[in-house]
Amino acid sequence: MPKSLKNSITLLLIMALLSSCGKKKNEIESKIITKVSVKTVDATSQPEIFSYSGTIEADNTVSLGFSVSGRVNNVAIQEGQHVSKGQLLASIETEEYQSAYTIANASLEQAADNFKRLDLLYTKGSLPQRDHITAKITLEQAKANSSIALKRLKDTKIYAPFTGIITAKFIERGASAAPGVPAFTIMKTDNVYAKASINENEIGTIKIGIPAQIKIASLDQNFNGKVTIINPSADAATRTFDVKVLLNNSKGVLLPGMISDIKIETGRMTQAITIPATAVIRDADDINYVFIASEKQAVRKRISLGNFKGNEVIVTKGLNNGDKVIINGQRNLKDGQEISF
Repeated sequence: MPKSLKNSITLLLIMALLSSCGKKKNEIESKIITKVSVKTVDATSQPEIFSYSGTIEADNTVSLGFSVSGRVNNVAIQEGQHVSKGQLLASIETEEYQSAYTIANASLEQAADNFKRLDLLYTKGSLPQRDHITAKITLEQAKANSSIALKRLKDTKIYAPFTGIITAKFIERGASAAPGVPAFTIMKTDNVYAKASINENEIGTIKIGIPAQIKIASLDQNFNGKVTIINPSADAATRTFDVKVLLNNSKGVLLPGMISDIKIETGRMTQAITIPATAVIRDADDINYVFIASEKQAVRKRISLGNFKGNEVIVTKGLNNGDKVIINGQRNLKDGQEISF
C-alpha cells in the first residue's frame, strides 16, 4: 500500500476518533442534571416608579460686569471659587466717582437751603409762585443728581448677587473695565436641578410636586426632591419632554454636569412581577436574563428590569404569571439543560 494512502487512512481514523469523543462529551454534559430552587412569580400591586438617567444643572447662571468705566484696582476672587451672597468680587478706582458724589451732595445741600428760605417767603406771600416752583424743581434735580452720583460710586464694586460658584473670570487688576463687558460668570448652586428627558407615553403621569429620589453614583449618595418644572414642549430632535427635580444643595456637593439616576414616583399603583436580584444574570453584551424551569429543563429568558425594591428587582418585560424562575443553582446552567428540584 502506498505510504500516502496509509497516511490518509490514519488521519481519517484520528478525526473519526476525535469526533466520537466530542459527541460523547456533549452527551455526558447534556446528561448532567443540576439541582435548583425556583420561585413561581405572580404580578402584585406596586407603586409606579419611573427611572431615568439625567444630569445635575445649576439653578441659574448669570454674567456680571461693571456698569461704570474705570481701572480695576481689586479682584477678590478666582475662577472656581465658592462665594456667598453679597460677597465682594471686584472693584475699580473710586476717586472720580467720589468727587462727583461730593459735588452733587454739596449742590443738594445748597438747593435744599435755598428752597427752605424761598418756601418761607412763599408761605408769607412775599414770593411769586413761579419762583417757588423754580426753586422746588431745582431741589428735585439736585436730589436726582445726588442719587445718580451715589449709585455710580456704588457701581465701582461688584458683589455676588447670590451664593454660587464663579465659573469664569475675565478681568485682572490694572485692566480697564467698561459697561457691558462681562467680568465674571457666576452659577447659582445653593439649589440645583436634576433634569430628566421623558417620553410622551409617560409625561402625562408626571405632575408638579410629586416626589423623586436622585442617586449620584460618583458621591454614593441619595437625595430627595420634588418635580418643580415640566417643559410642556417636546424637544424637536428627541421628542422628549424635560422634567426638573429641585434639590437642596446647601452643602455644595452637587455640581452641574454630574450624572444622576432619577426615580420619580407617580403616585399610582401598577401590577408588576418582582424576583430576587440574585436570580438575574447579565451576559457580556449587557443583556439581562433568567432561567425558568420548564418540564425539568432550564430555559433562558431575556428580561427587562425596572426599579430595585430591597433585595428584589421589578421585571418590566420577559416574564409571565406562573413562570418558575430559577433562583438558586442558575449560574452555571445552559439553555435546555436538565434540572431537578
